[in-house]
Amino acid sequence: MEDSWHQLQPKTGFLVRLADRLTDQSWQTLTQLYQPIIGPSAAGLYSALFWLPERASYKRHATILGLLGMDLAHFYQARLRLEATGLLVTTYKTRDELTSFTYELHAPLLPADFFKDDLLSVQLLGVVGEELYRTLVTNTTSKPLPANDEQDITKNFLDVFHVDGQELSRLPAAITATREILPTSSSAPAILPTQSEDFDFKLLGEILEHSFIDTQALRGQRQLLLTEHATYGLDEVTMARYVGEATDLATNQFNAEQFKRIIAQHFGQQHRGTAAVNVSATSAAQPASQGSRANSAEQALLHVASKTAPAVFLQAIKQKSGGYVTDGEQRIVRDLVSRQLFPESVLNLMIYHVLVDEDRPTLNKNLLDTIANDWSRSKITTPKLAIQKIRERQQAARKPRQSRSRQPTVKETLPDWAKKPAANEESATAKLTPEQQTQLQARIAKLKDRNAQGKEE
Repeated sequence: MEDSWHQLQPKTGFLVRLADRLTDQSWQTLTQLYQPIIGPSAAGLYSALFWLPERASYKRHATILGLLGMDLAHFYQARLRLEATGLLVTTYKTRDELTSFTYELHAPLLPADFFKDDLLSVQLLGVVGEELYRTLVTNTTSKPLPANDEQDITKNFLDVFHVDGQELSRLPAAITATREILPTSSSAPAILPTQSEDFDFKLLGEILEHSFIDTQALRGQRQLLLTEHATYGLDEVTMARYVGEATDLATNQFNAEQFKRIIAQHFGQQHRGTAAVNVSATSAAQPASQGSRANSAEQALLHVASKTAPAVFLQAIKQKSGGYVTDGEQRIVRDLVSRQLFPESVLNLMIYHVLVDEDRPTLNKNLLDTIANDWSRSKITTPKLAIQKIRERQQAARKPRQSRSRQPTVKETLPDWAKKPAANEESATAKLTPEQQTQLQARIAKLKDRNAQGKEE
């Protein structure tokens, strides 16, 4: 179905489902953290859908439009913002040529999970500013502290209940089987479509199982782990080591920012002075006229781009040209990977195009954002489509710019008498023969005599 509000009609039916139980904290988080991002119209739509009477039965969109006082275009924009932030999942079905929608509401993330999400936290920071952002973090995530004269006497689970250690080491089948179908700690959908995961989280959990690290706390960092894995090509064993280095031994708290810094530092140290992959410094889109050599070079580039992590691919290009990967370039690549707009192979070709085809010394964020927007709009999802897009861009750049049309020059033809200046004309008498000159003088003398006689009379 075409993704457009023009497909909606006031008479189109819809129903509302609730995926989670909303608490007072959910509404507080929606107002304080989500509303600055999605705007009051989207927050109002969320509230209106939740409080809609008999929401499980089909109603026309005209009902919700009347409650909100908005038209279909603004309703659609508000719906998109709810979908983008994971608060709403929209499905539709067509039966007997009638289309109906289902709007499934999801609870807002817990404040701590919200601030751990890279996309949501960056977007909120850009809207409210650093000072208010820090205030929101403090006010929404801090736990109440006991007074100085209070003493904590709370018992833990093992103080109250007797637990057999053998039962914990070998959990009953009913527990293990049902855990596989349980949702994660938050049933809110992923903000972006999930990548095809080749990272084994189960193996990572088994590696960390006997360590001091709280694996339950890492569930909220799933997207971060996937991004780092896709960016640097980290395996499960290496990832577990970096997770341990970024976890405080005293508080058992995982530090996401320190985790990213550690990986970036290790990457720079490990790849300094070594070439991980062989990347040929030929154009990413060779002209077809170059024959089989161009085709083989293109195939080799496609193979390397499909098998190499973006950061490693970038490092190989830099080393071939004698440069090095800057911290800013690592952040740029990580940001592109986290957006999940393209497969890693397409990102590699984008990097190659900028550094090799465009002959740029470093990656420029604005240029990459421009190319990424263009490729996203053109639905570039495979390396072959990326090569084709690069070729089209190069052909367009080679076309000469059209100059301004010049007005035709008008040539005026001068008459014969005006072609020679008068100063250069010879005297008419100089061209007469002696006889003609004598006759002319006689006529002049005769005319003078007539004039003299006329005066005397």
